[in-house]
Amino acid sequence: MVSLDELPPYRRAQLLWRWAHQGGVGFVEGLVREAVNEPCPLPSAPPGGPGACLAVPGDDGRFHLERAGRMLCGEAGAGGVWSHRQHCGGIEREREDGPQEWRGGRLDDADTRVSLVVEWPVLVGGPGVDPGTVERPDRCQGGAYELRHLWPPRPARTASVRRLRAALIDALGADCHLCGLYPGAMVDHDHQTGRVRGLLCAFCNRVLEECPHVTDCPRADYLLVPPAAGLNLIYPAGQQWRPRESTRQRVIEQLGFDPYEGLHPPA
Repeated sequence: MVSLDELPPYRRAQLLWRWAHQGGVGFVEGLVREAVNEPCPLPSAPPGGPGACLAVPGDDGRFHLERAGRMLCGEAGAGGVWSHRQHCGGIEREREDGPQEWRGGRLDDADTRVSLVVEWPVLVGGPGVDPGTVERPDRCQGGAYELRHLWPPRPARTASVRRLRAALIDALGADCHLCGLYPGAMVDHDHQTGRVRGLLCAFCNRVLEECPHVTDCPRADYLLVPPAAGLNLIYPAGQQWRPRESTRQRVIEQLGFDPYEGLHPPA
């Protein structure tokens, strides 16, 4: 029977850290046992046929993603009009005027979630362009949540990470090096060694460390043999993950021990 202790020590610590709030070691042991013969799923494939995306201008003042003759963010209607639907969410606070964009984090007792669904028609008004040339405010965010991740990612905030991303794209391509379905948005690296593993889309980057498999799973195989291992790239030390001390103490209290003890995690 596969057990938690069969995972490499640092991966074991990451699982314990991630799921400490769910019940400690027993819960994580159960995850590992139940995951046998059930590989982690990859993200769902985006709609539309194969081929590169284009950004086409619409009469609503936005650019819309199109592939294989289909506008991905809308539904075809009569007369070449594409119906669009977008969910907008935010929060209302007593001390501020009007709804505010919610950027995550803990809400105050006085905060109220607000939700709005907007629908509008779009008529295409010109030839398509490279989506990477379209500024974020000009990109349509309609349709399914996954579609916004088909747009090229925004540039990294620092020159060092931009250089890493360019090197990964040059050697291994611009799409996610795990699922291959969405543009690679994040430079992924081993938090213990700092070595760059590959370029991941937003979906794969969010769930990679949750993989409970030793092998025989796309995520586990990626971790065992990272696509970028031969490039010998190192992630900038100053930008590597560092947990807050309050978070570390909370996890230690939940588990009864420090899962990273002796493993030299980022401090």
